Amino acid sequence: MVAMPRYGTPNIDYMVSWLSLADDEPMWALNLMKYRPVAEYADGRASSITGSEADEIYKPDGPLATIGARILLIAEVTAQLAGDDTAWDRVAIAQYPTRASMMTMQMDPEFEKLHVHKDAGMDFTIVSATFPRDGFTPPDEAGSAEAPGKLLLLEIVADAGTPELAAGIDSVPVGRFDVEDVIVGDTRTWAEARWDLIDRATADELVAGGSVATDDRYALILDPRLDLIAQSLRDRATGAFPFA
Repeated sequence: MVAMPRYGTPNIDYMVSWLSLADDEPMWALNLMKYRPVAEYADGRASSITGSEADEIYKPDGPLATIGARILLIAEVTAQLAGDDTAWDRVAIAQYPTRASMMTMQMDPEFEKLHVHKDAGMDFTIVSATFPRDGFTPPDEAGSAEAPGKLLLLEIVADAGTPELAAGIDSVPVGRFDVEDVIVGDTRTWAEARWDLIDRATADELVAGGSVATDDRYALILDPRLDLIAQSLRDRATGAFPFA
């Protein structure tokens, strides 16, 4: 088992509850990441790499594959339209075959070795357990934000009744997820994660409108280098689980 992280508070009670689930299911783990300017290793070793570079070393592809998990999204934050004074750098989604499989990965010796680099590079993170909203399937035009000229709008809200930012703009819904609980983070809880595909002109208009200071909502514009959100939901709709 990896040591307690310095980049957020683990929700131990929530994770322990996974072990008693009668019927576990695939989980989309949403990661908001803020990096240290320079990686700081807990063992005191000298470091000249950035926090982001340390996270690239971490990259746990092997341990994820061992438990049947996969990375769905890696995206850089290009603008923050709403939120507190935490300036996020990157957003990612790891899809696990079950909640409990994430705990299994924590006990993998290879993961433990790699995690040293994540702990060194990460200043703060919020990792949330999210699950697709019942009845939502991406429309046919919901492709990948890897397409030229496309970006993602991510909105995370503490109150599900918060109006959708994407409702008044040119956008295509890619995913609607309920947030079950926070796995690592702080004392805040969240209700929904909303994903929409937008073009760069729309993104520019949103940025020109300014930002909102709040601690119960984040709205981020993302430029992905990997985006399989819509595909993962189509896989789910067709019963393509477990995935390889």
